[in-house]
Amino acid sequence: MFEDLSGDRISVANDAARLAWNDTLEALMAHAAATPEHLARTLDADPDFALAHAAKGLMLLSLARAELTASAGACLKAARIAMASRQVTMRETQVVEALDLWLADKPRLAALKLESILETHPRDVLALKLSHAIRFMLGDQSEMLATLEKVTPHFDDGHPLAGYVAGCHAFALEERGFYAEAEGKGRRAVELAPRDAWGRHAVAHVLEMTGRVDEGIAWLDDGRHWAHANNFRFHMVWHLALFRLERGQTREVLRLYDEGVRAEQTDDYRDIANGAALLARLNYAGVDVGARWEELADRAGRRVADGRLVFADLHYAVALLGAGRDDMAQTIATHLAQDSLAHRSVERREASRSGALAAYGLVAFQAGDYCEAARLLGAARGGLVAVGGSHAQRDLFEQAYIESLVRAGAHDRAAHILTERLSRRGGDNLFASRRLARLRIGETGRVAALAVAATPLALAH
Repeated sequence: MFEDLSGDRISVANDAARLAWNDTLEALMAHAAATPEHLARTLDADPDFALAHAAKGLMLLSLARAELTASAGACLKAARIAMASRQVTMRETQVVEALDLWLADKPRLAALKLESILETHPRDVLALKLSHAIRFMLGDQSEMLATLEKVTPHFDDGHPLAGYVAGCHAFALEERGFYAEAEGKGRRAVELAPRDAWGRHAVAHVLEMTGRVDEGIAWLDDGRHWAHANNFRFHMVWHLALFRLERGQTREVLRLYDEGVRAEQTDDYRDIANGAALLARLNYAGVDVGARWEELADRAGRRVADGRLVFADLHYAVALLGAGRDDMAQTIATHLAQDSLAHRSVERREASRSGALAAYGLVAFQAGDYCEAARLLGAARGGLVAVGGSHAQRDLFEQAYIESLVRAGAHDRAAHILTERLSRRGGDNLFASRRLARLRIGETGRVAALAVAATPLALAH
């Protein structure tokens, strides 16, 4: 048997397949656009490499597209046929088993299977990156961090993939609120691996969550660091656009949207989420986004019945509502409510409970029923972590909740949340400061009106 980049045994038939597989591993960690090409090269060199078939199936499932489930199933079948023709390691068998579990709508068990590999092969970056991705999709922040805490000590700076592992660790730390540690890890990650888009992204999250807007712009303003990336590069531009929006540079935000966030008008759920979340934030800021909603809604409309990931469903609903296609968004909310009761996947049921509340809340907001929107979005608020995504991504629903409170006249509650938000971000958050200023002006006006009403008629002018 041969060994891969991390020194783990792999059951490839020749050195060409080994080298292509090593390229696949590095590209996977780098979020490189060339990852599928390297994987295809691996299977061309060795069509009976079971691990490569299983990895391909897991990667397909991570795209959360209903039509790719059958393709992932074909990968499982190919992996099993390959295993019957050649002796494979227990580690490789466990990756195949993880694919089987995810296909059975048991992603948490799939992650556990991958993490069990790390107990005996702590430098297996394939198992690490795939479990990291599943935990992220499930909103399992604590388990995501726990896994990284266990494996990181096994990667010294001399390991060829140490920077990428540090980047994963940085993101897990950030999502748990350990911002100083996350920033240090993330900056070290990109020093060790300049192609580590995920580590650079983790630092961007820290800067966003701590209100360090100008630093965030400086950190992201040069796109050459992720020019190699797949559609993740659009998400990096999304982060830059958020920083620009915080500075009120809405014309620049729209340029970034057109030339970066939606430079390629795909229907990948992550790309639609980037676009819908940014346009919604611009709407809340009072910016006219023109016809941009229509393109997103056209693509989201084809995904109404996908039902693969609640995070994706919610952003499809946002896109549809933005274009005035309320009935289709209502359909998504109904599907989520049904799934919360009857879906065969425990994870889907759990996520759909809060997802349905949020979806119905967004529909109510669009209809102008702000009291009902505030009630529903408020009820969803505590459980939305289960839909997956990051704090920065789920912040869209927090902003919708705050907007609902403001428009419903629940000013005390809105002011409390906005004050906390501003404090967490070091006093630098345009969304919070503008709304607090409006609420204070409104309260001053209300007090003045009450004073006039209480003035004796003889003294009133």
